[in-house]
Parts: sequence; structure tokens; C-alpha cells
Amino acid sequence: MRRALALMSTLVFALTIGAGTAAAQNKEVGADKCAKMCHKVQYTSWLETKHAKAEKKTECETCHGPGSGYMTMSIMKDPAKAKAAGLIAKPDIASCNRCHKPGEIKPDMLTKVHAHKG
Repeated sequence: MRRALALMSTLVFALTIGAGTAAAQNKEVGADKCAKMCHKVQYTSWLETKHAKAEKKTECETCHGPGSGYMTMSIMKDPAKAKAAGLIAKPDIASCNRCHKPGEIKPDMLTKVHAHKG
């Protein structure tokens, strides 16, 4: 019984680590693919934002994670699978702080940044 429990714990741990590794190994597919496949309205709206026009352009995957792991329709239609595959559905201040200085982004700014979802 102990051996079975230890084996199961090891298996669960390995699967958890493997899922995280898979998400970390995703590659960017480019904003055009996001737009062409499903997100035309969001992409067109995003093109008018400061992030799109910045010297260092911030694209979909900058905030939502590299898309190769979650871009297929069967994964995108299942929020749990998409998240497990690396999708960051709702970026937060911690996500913004990867590019912005800590304290620079305020909570009310997130709604403005995400206004492109219209």
C-alpha cells in the first residue's frame, strides 16, 4: 500500500512538472496568427493601442504567453486546457511588471489596457 501511494505521488509530481515544462517550452506564433484564426476584433482594436505603437511593440503573446501550446481550437475552447498549455487569459499587474517598473502600473490601468477585447 505504501509503495503504491509513493508511486502515485511520484507520478502526480512528474505530470505536474511535465505540464509546467511543456508550457514553458511554447513558442510564439505571432499576432497575425491570433488575428487570422479567431481574434480579429481584438487584434484590430489592439492595433490602435500604445502597446502596438510602442518602439518595442507589445504583441498578444507578450501578455498572454507564447501561443504554440494553446492555439488549436480544441484547446482554446477549453479554458482549463488552455491555461494548462500556457495561456494567461487575464494578465495582471505582475505580468505588466515584466516590462514596466514595479509600482508604475495601477489596478485601474488594467481595464484600459484590456479595452482592446471589445
